[in-house]
Amino acid sequence: MNQVRLGMEIRKWRKIRKMTQKQLADGICNQSEISRLEKGDSYPSIDTMQAISMKLKLPLSYFFEVLIHDDFEEKEKMLDEVKNYSAKKDYEGLYQYTQLQLNSGKFLHPELKTYLESYYFVCLYYLKKHDYRYCVTELYRLTDVKIDGMDVLLKTRIKNAIAIILAENHKFDESMKIFEEILQEQMASDEYEVMKITILYNVGKLRYEQKNYDKALEVTEEGIRLSIAQREMSVFGQLYYQKGAILEKLGHPDSEISENYQRALFFFDLLGLDYYKKILQEHKMQYLAAGSV
Repeated sequence: MNQVRLGMEIRKWRKIRKMTQKQLADGICNQSEISRLEKGDSYPSIDTMQAISMKLKLPLSYFFEVLIHDDFEEKEKMLDEVKNYSAKKDYEGLYQYTQLQLNSGKFLHPELKTYLESYYFVCLYYLKKHDYRYCVTELYRLTDVKIDGMDVLLKTRIKNAIAIILAENHKFDESMKIFEEILQEQMASDEYEVMKITILYNVGKLRYEQKNYDKALEVTEEGIRLSIAQREMSVFGQLYYQKGAILEKLGHPDSEISENYQRALFFFDLLGLDYYKKILQEHKMQYLAAGSV
């Protein structure tokens, strides 16, 4: 077991549970020992690890399953591949990749298997290989899978995918209910704050589809503020594109609309998001041209 990774996991879950090192150590060991464990400077005894697991509300098996049986480098490479396909909206490539991994016959940690399956069913929907009801049902099934894994937001990501598909099929009330549940989750995690940005973008998009443009603008601007606060650029371009589209509907000056589309183009270029860049250039060229004059 890699003691550095073990320390990272203990620290991550302590913060998720909103505990200080002193609180975690209380009744188990000295705070200095927790500090050394989190830095990866020492191994705990099995009794200490058992006590820490109980306090963090995790089964002891979690640390053994994830940290012993999981090939960390291979998993990270697999996650990066999925993220790259997803960012480019290359659903055919993502479908082929997830299908290949799921049918490879090699051992996949249950968390990783669920992660790949979630993208597989999303691909089935976007490639129209099954109707949205089937894909939503399968995604809901994945949220019921009991997993104690490293990605504490895995089920949240799956629920986000469900809400998007429902919104795209005009099931607005069901979709909004899921988005609101996600936004009400209490989780002390930078990763969760980043996830909230994506959710706010999706809620803004849903409000736009409902023609509730004032609310759409409010939520989208909240997403932009949170992006700045978190220094997170991943959906900056999409947020600015969405803001430009909302301002069009609200009848704002062309100069203000153009400014937002120009910002969107900048971030699409910066992040290599050619799919979004193409849409922007095809549909909003008049504003891009006006901004370059």
